[in-house]
Amino acid sequence: MTDPDVTDRIWAMADKLDPCMFVTRDGDGQRVRPVYARVRRDEGAIYILSDIQGCKLDQIQANPNVSLAFSDERANDYVVINGTAEVRHDPEKARDVWRFSDETFFKSPDNPDLRVIAVTPVAAELWDGSNLLITGAKMLADRLVGTKSELVQNAKVDRLD
Repeated sequence: MTDPDVTDRIWAMADKLDPCMFVTRDGDGQRVRPVYARVRRDEGAIYILSDIQGCKLDQIQANPNVSLAFSDERANDYVVINGTAEVRHDPEKARDVWRFSDETFFKSPDNPDLRVIAVTPVAAELWDGSNLLITGAKMLADRLVGTKSELVQNAKVDRLD
């Protein structure tokens, strides 16, 4: 795949594969938690809603370098996006990215404790595999014929626009 193809595939996979794992830096270590990501390629951003509880907002303030890891095990597809995060109190953006299911966690996009985490992607990597049925068929054919197929295509982009 060419860089534009890889970039298109990364944005498409991130938009499709939700929830994802959100990685923040915690001192010398990392914290990983599941989140629902709102992918907005036209804005060059991925948004996450959060309340003010917990430590992720402090971790972002201390070190804004974050990662988002998306996966679909059945299709053998994986994407990791590295970027910088900014925490905002932005009720307008919260309303823009709001989903009905968010009421479970936040009651309303106008909740005064609601924050929008805006992640600006910097670089990304994908592992694009066929679905497992096709992968299984390739493995069986390889075994019968004695060859070795590429089961997953791996590609990186150092700049994700």
